[in-house]
Amino acid sequence: MNEDKVIPKKPEKIDLIGFFKPYTRLIIATILAVVVSNALNLLIPRMIGTSLDHFQLNPGFNLSSDFIFLGLVLVGIFLATLVQIYLSAYTSEKIASDYRFKLIDKLSRQSFGYITKTKPSDLLTNVTSDVDAIKNLVSQGLVNALSALILLVGSVTLLLSINLKLGLIAISVLPILIVAFIFVFSRITKYFKLAQENLSKINKVINESVMGSMLIRVLNSQSLEQAKFEKVNQTSKEIGYKIIDSFSALIPIVNLVSNLAVVIIIWFGGNLVVSGELSLGQFSAFISYFNLLITPIFILGFISNLISRSFVSLGRINKVLNAPLESNQTGSGQVSQKIKGKIEFKKVSLEYSGRQVLDELSFVIEPGTKNAILGPTAAGKTQIFSLLTGLVKPSSGEILIDDVPLGDWNLDSLLSQMGLVFQDSVVFNTSLKENIQFKDGLDQKAVDMAIKTAELDELISSLKNGLQTQVSERGTNLSGGQKQRLMLARSLVIKPKILLLDDFTARVDIQTEKQILANLEKNYPGLTLVSITQKIQPITAYDQILLLMQGELLATGKHQKLIQDSIEYQQIYKSQQSTD
Repeated sequence: MNEDKVIPKKPEKIDLIGFFKPYTRLIIATILAVVVSNALNLLIPRMIGTSLDHFQLNPGFNLSSDFIFLGLVLVGIFLATLVQIYLSAYTSEKIASDYRFKLIDKLSRQSFGYITKTKPSDLLTNVTSDVDAIKNLVSQGLVNALSALILLVGSVTLLLSINLKLGLIAISVLPILIVAFIFVFSRITKYFKLAQENLSKINKVINESVMGSMLIRVLNSQSLEQAKFEKVNQTSKEIGYKIIDSFSALIPIVNLVSNLAVVIIIWFGGNLVVSGELSLGQFSAFISYFNLLITPIFILGFISNLISRSFVSLGRINKVLNAPLESNQTGSGQVSQKIKGKIEFKKVSLEYSGRQVLDELSFVIEPGTKNAILGPTAAGKTQIFSLLTGLVKPSSGEILIDDVPLGDWNLDSLLSQMGLVFQDSVVFNTSLKENIQFKDGLDQKAVDMAIKTAELDELISSLKNGLQTQVSERGTNLSGGQKQRLMLARSLVIKPKILLLDDFTARVDIQTEKQILANLEKNYPGLTLVSITQKIQPITAYDQILLLMQGELLATGKHQKLIQDSIEYQQIYKSQQSTD
């Protein structure tokens, strides 16, 4: 991969104070445990050195008190480390849980336009990999970085306190090691960001391959999908190689510098011991503290990798959390009342990315009537439902429900009285009952009526577990028509006043559709029905048909009127009759 072609985006600004503030007490408690455990660790070499000097000066000296004190310190280290591990794990899991909830909560309130523009693979990475990264920021990054800093500062201070000259020689290696780490990590930070971004691409390719596995096999295009995955996988491997190459140059440098420093320390320190300027115990403690000096630099170097990745992930998460909610959406108003079912569009237009999808639509649907929106593919039919339910906003014009502007309605009140059956069947990996009874507070009578109206009662009675039958993932144990009727029952269980059917005829046979329409008329009197369709035969008895082509409303009226007045409608009707 040519790194010059990939320019990492500017990361989101990270507010660490705001990030840690809700968890202040837990963070402070964790920091205290880290300080105590590492401070006690710094005592060990000095205590061992003192005991060694006591024994050297007086071979008959009783070391029991020294060992008792050393044992107490070791117990203290054990307890402090235990508390530190528990608190850091608890805090990191709580932060991860909170941020997953924040992300899901924000996405559930975000506009439909935002969701459609954002890549699902990126959102999946935000909720999984990015959240895990900020969890590691606390459980590993914060704890290890703080431990390393305490050990680094403590060991430097103690080295200088044991012997100033020898201490200065020892810490002279620090600038060399720090420069080496800064040089390496300044190069690889951008690769960590690229690795996280490439993970989203991998998720996208895998998701598409799994979701389209049936089509891929039918078209025998496994090699093409494999090539797509190989491309992003190869990119991931190349980024990993670049990170490894950078690290491979760092470790030999650190080993060389630290080993040379040890040789020099032993040479000068040995002479100081022989001359009596430094005791054997002090020299032993000095060597131990020098080893402690090198270890934190390694830790800080590798932790900077983790922290860098965590900051990238936190920036990506903040980008989602800080994305503004679209104003003036349906639901921003206060109108909350029972609806009659009247729908009116006044010169409504809709644009997507500069493309005119709907062009000044104006029509009225009276309450309690059956209406059809007819037109070819890409005529803009489904967008009418998206506008009507407030999923998207019109570019211009006005939509009214019962003569009340859509923006003045309370979203919960409005949608609780509208049923929508999507063109694509949306079923969940749970029981049939839970798929139908998707809201709390619904009585069994309403559920039974919805099942009967959707012509699902025969299917359910034929199943061994009835309504408790589990729907497989993506509903693979149901046919297309069964899933469609399941969605219809879900929309009817709330006893809607407006029912929107998006191409319902595509997966239900004509006889079943006729029976369902008869059931609707019988069981839900006064229901306003709006059905998107491409077939004329099932809608010849409807009260109104809206003929839509390329986003424009060409004609409205009943079947007989359109047959006489609309050339386009005549052409569609004749074409479908000849096909039949």
